[in-house]
Amino acid sequence: MKSVIYTVTAALAMGGATAAPTLAQNAMSAQPVELYACTFKEGKGFGDLENANKGLKKWASKHSRGYNAWMITPQFRAGEEAFDVGFIGAYANAEDFGSQMDKWVNESGEVSQAYVDALDCSHGLMASYTVLEPEGGPDGGVVWFARCSLNDDSSMADAMAGHTIVSDMMVDMEAPGASWMFAPSLGGGDAEFDYYHVAAWPSYPALGKAFEAYMNGGGIARANAAMADVAHCSSPNLYDAVKLVAAP
Repeated sequence: MKSVIYTVTAALAMGGATAAPTLAQNAMSAQPVELYACTFKEGKGFGDLENANKGLKKWASKHSRGYNAWMITPQFRAGEEAFDVGFIGAYANAEDFGSQMDKWVNESGEVSQAYVDALDCSHGLMASYTVLEPEGGPDGGVVWFARCSLNDDSSMADAMAGHTIVSDMMVDMEAPGASWMFAPSLGGGDAEFDYYHVAAWPSYPALGKAFEAYMNGGGIARANAAMADVAHCSSPNLYDAVKLVAAP
């Protein structure tokens, strides 16, 4: 199958100001990440959502532990089902996911109802594998999602190795972006891809710097060589990301 071709740079919304270089440390340890894709109900809009978000922040300050959440809105997007707004929820581990979900389902009351009143959402759980962590933890910024499929003789470990090479290259070029692989886990249906490659930058200037290094600084050839015969990915969709909940 064809080797992967990135249209911007391969180095998830939200990355830190800089990114820490990876090691061969990527042992494919998964963390739970929720994805919501939502459309507004008739007569509802961002004003209603702002009120719901305020309720979430207040509730999470009292009830949430080990949980980070972001709201994303489309900026550059084509080639997949449209939605108005999305949410990313990340947990430190599966035990935190279980306990926090139990609280949300059984105790959130009017807080969760505010989202139900405003939005129709799909809800999926991903197994997240970190390729390159953002320094200081993920904050707000811009995030991309690219749908990736493994080549016939490749594994997720092979893809991790390829993405790690590309991320380390971008660190060397002083234009890194945080990077993850999200594999569908629950609620993914019959997914026609193996994983999302998620990359993030703290700002558009940081994304622009990465674009310049990748497209005009020789990064694209090195990235294609690293990913050849491993995976092929769609053109990424880019979203603005705002952090709603920070883990205490």
